[in-house]
Amino acid sequence: MFIYSKIVDKSLLWDGFSIPKQYHKIFHMLVPAISEHGENVDVKILIDGEFYDAQLKNIAFDQDTWEGHGDIIQFRYTPQSPLSKKLRQIFSISNQYIQQERANRQPGDRNRIIVPENLQEFIYINATAQSNVFALDYVTCKEEQALRNDIKSISEDVFETLSIDALKDEDTGFSQAIRKVRKLDKSIGDTLKKFYDYRCQVTGEKIGDQYSAYVVEAHHIVPFTESLNNDASNIVIVNPTFHRIIHKAKPEFDKATLSFKFPNGVVEKLTLTDHLK
Repeated sequence: MFIYSKIVDKSLLWDGFSIPKQYHKIFHMLVPAISEHGENVDVKILIDGEFYDAQLKNIAFDQDTWEGHGDIIQFRYTPQSPLSKKLRQIFSISNQYIQQERANRQPGDRNRIIVPENLQEFIYINATAQSNVFALDYVTCKEEQALRNDIKSISEDVFETLSIDALKDEDTGFSQAIRKVRKLDKSIGDTLKKFYDYRCQVTGEKIGDQYSAYVVEAHHIVPFTESLNNDASNIVIVNPTFHRIIHKAKPEFDKATLSFKFPNGVVEKLTLTDHLK
């Protein structure tokens, strides 16, 4: 189950990374022990079929000094751990850029180094069926660049409806970059479908409920073939009919009101909005 994605940065490459506050409840459910302030749990990170050791930590800062401050939950590992070395190997482009920037900056400059957009790389954190085991998927800079080139020949309709069977078949004509990213994209959509109990975010209906066959689809607010953005904040879950209407009529999505504004003046507001708040 997909949980969230993150841009690769220096901290991730060397010693760990923080879990955004909005995902704390998910981690509390997955690893109940880290609900307690100051608790640490040994976990495994699965990358490319290999397991790596890490700790999931609820940081033990002084709550009297920092009264009212929310918990800080992080994945932690040491700079010379197998996990850290593996991450620097995968994300060599990010690591090289960061090391060059560190070498070139002025003494005493401790500003955070931001990897430019054209070099950014991404991790995707997933829960697994195994206790205290998380799976890490990724997209490197080279894969992102290949995707930008390959995606030009595919329509948004085709991308959003690529089946798992097609993704498994290397002879379908779809590049490795497209197959990999579409699998990640589908995982994110499937997680959101479960999150909304297979209900359409526009109507609130659970389509097919009377047949025990739940039919909803994931739609990219800004087309993925234009933005390459498959973050959950760019995806809504809608019923198949409304999905076809969106692609046909091409309404504008108003993020302020969380509504689709159609060219003929009709406005359809989302009724289920939790993951977009």
